[in-house]
Amino acid sequence: MKNLVLMLIMCVLAPLSALTIVDNRGVFHEYPYEQFFKLQAREFSTSKEVDGETVINTWKGIRFDTWLKEQKLGDFAIIRFLSNDRYAVSFNKAEWDTLTCYLAYEGEGEIFPKEQLRIIFPHLRSMHWVRDVRQVFLENHKQVPLPVKFMPISKFFAGQEILRDPKPFVRLQGYRFDDFIGTLSDAPIKDVVIYSRDGLVQNLSYPAQLAGAVLELTDDGKYNLKSPQIPGGMWMKDIVYLQADHHAVIDTRTVSVLIPLAKTLDWEFSPQVKLILHYAKGSEELVFGDALAEPMLFDEIEYFRINP
Repeated sequence: MKNLVLMLIMCVLAPLSALTIVDNRGVFHEYPYEQFFKLQAREFSTSKEVDGETVINTWKGIRFDTWLKEQKLGDFAIIRFLSNDRYAVSFNKAEWDTLTCYLAYEGEGEIFPKEQLRIIFPHLRSMHWVRDVRQVFLENHKQVPLPVKFMPISKFFAGQEILRDPKPFVRLQGYRFDDFIGTLSDAPIKDVVIYSRDGLVQNLSYPAQLAGAVLELTDDGKYNLKSPQIPGGMWMKDIVYLQADHHAVIDTRTVSVLIPLAKTLDWEFSPQVKLILHYAKGSEELVFGDALAEPMLFDEIEYFRINP
């Protein structure tokens, strides 16, 4: 939480003339934007599909991952990039060590204004890139607890009031975080984990990033995040898992997502852990792997627990 508060303060106070890197001790290191234009640059390219055709873009910049290592700013478990408009992208150290990262100051022959440099990962989709990068945070690992209770997401929201056009949003129906988040956690500041069907994960905080947010329910039964505190580019779609501190809701048709999620969040978890499935008239204990082989077991559950 301290890192989150620090991020918000820095958004207001950090000068636009420099890229700020905050190490895991909270020490600020400022690097004037002009400095990066003077370093030896490389030309690199990225590709993307547009209307069925491959589009190649050419950029110029420095290898940021190499440059950062040379600064010797200490170890970190998570690296987080923040833009001027609060768009954030983060990676754990294991992911970061496998990536090629550039700080680009030119694209397709156009030199960007000095305060509008871009973080680009040539081998990742552009949603992981950061335009107008302003700050980089090198953070220690934040432990996310294994929930003590998992509830079916459809059953949980069946007991919540669904709203039509909840302000400031229009042309949607959904559930306001302010209304349901207290059912999951009574802590004044709540750590929230959201996981989408395609494997994206976000660690957020309520109320700082989720006050006034809405979990949209689409006509085809999908849940999408919309928050006035977060840039639209970070709104997640097709959410299958949402955790607030020690309680979680999950799409029980996709219980297998707990395996990659456990790896991301450093839970002690394996296909051999025991699930205790709680029904209206009793409970049943099974090995996780066996439960996955019989998905119908989750159809009528009230909730389940994990016994590591």
